[in-house]
Amino acid sequence: MATQSMPAEDIKRTEWRDRYRNGFFLAPMVRVGTLPMRLLAQQYGADLVWGPEIVDISIVGSERIVDEKTGVISYVKNDKDIFTTHPSEKQQVVFQLGSAGPEVALAAAKTVEQDVSGFDLNCGCPKKFSIQGGMGAALMSDPDRLCSILDILVKNIDLPITCKIRVFDDVEKTLDLVRRVAATGVSALTVHCRTRDMRPREKALWDRLKDIVNELPDLPIILNGDIYEYADVQRARDETGASSVMTARGAIANPSIFRSEGMLPTMTVAQEYLKYAVRTSNVFANTKYTLLQMYPDTKTNQFVLLRSTRGYKGMCEVMGLAEFYESEGAELIHSRAEPPDTKTKRCVAEETTKPSPKRVKA
Repeated sequence: MATQSMPAEDIKRTEWRDRYRNGFFLAPMVRVGTLPMRLLAQQYGADLVWGPEIVDISIVGSERIVDEKTGVISYVKNDKDIFTTHPSEKQQVVFQLGSAGPEVALAAAKTVEQDVSGFDLNCGCPKKFSIQGGMGAALMSDPDRLCSILDILVKNIDLPITCKIRVFDDVEKTLDLVRRVAATGVSALTVHCRTRDMRPREKALWDRLKDIVNELPDLPIILNGDIYEYADVQRARDETGASSVMTARGAIANPSIFRSEGMLPTMTVAQEYLKYAVRTSNVFANTKYTLLQMYPDTKTNQFVLLRSTRGYKGMCEVMGLAEFYESEGAELIHSRAEPPDTKTKRCVAEETTKPSPKRVKA
């Protein structure tokens, strides 16, 4: 059937599915997947970027605040940024929800829907916090509840809805689950090709994805697991039939993994990341944590110097960006992004006593 003769709703659903085909995506990552990393990944070629999992109840009741200097949109609750984004990423950013029930999930999605391009339900996180709360991988053992969450989102949110799962040891059990997920009307399905009990160091079970692709030929299936360089993208698609590919640890090590021309030196990438962090007034502790992940050898001089920094001014000096900080960055950092530090009182005083950029409710 020609697209022109299809009902408008069917055209929209087709377009939503198509956005998840033939792509290389940034995976949802706790702590690392905040705004600076997402912007950097997009700069290097990521087609879509997932934010870190946000538990539904934490975003419900938050206040939407726009920083007039940076354009950053923050959802703030109890004086804490729960989620930050920027208009420049609206068409690429996917908000990942951690949820254990449909009503709160819907309330959370309604809170931020104006600033994102889609929602993803986390059904694969094996961490104790998620499992005990009935979220993440716990949902895979309760498909009725899992599908009730997807159902209410698909029916009430005018954006594409997806979910991210792991595989079961039992292939048939996995296929039973994905059939039920597909029946809710989701626009795509991401499969982390490991079981709930497998550790990241264990090889991903790419072969399990082929059965899912064959079972759901019309639904975009996104592979997650063991993507460490750009060449892995095509190899994964060739071996599994996946529609698209998603990377987490590969991007943590070097976000320029999304470049078809090849990865850039760590220092170059780290400097670009730090610029984004400063320009978006990212919380310093989060910036520091993410940068340190790019230097896995803890004995290197660069790691030691980074670890010793206590504020953005010192960090920019260590990273060779002192001039950038003085000419541009110092005026953008709002006080809540910087930690108090008695060891560097002079620097902190210079950086935190400036008036915060005007942040307005919107």
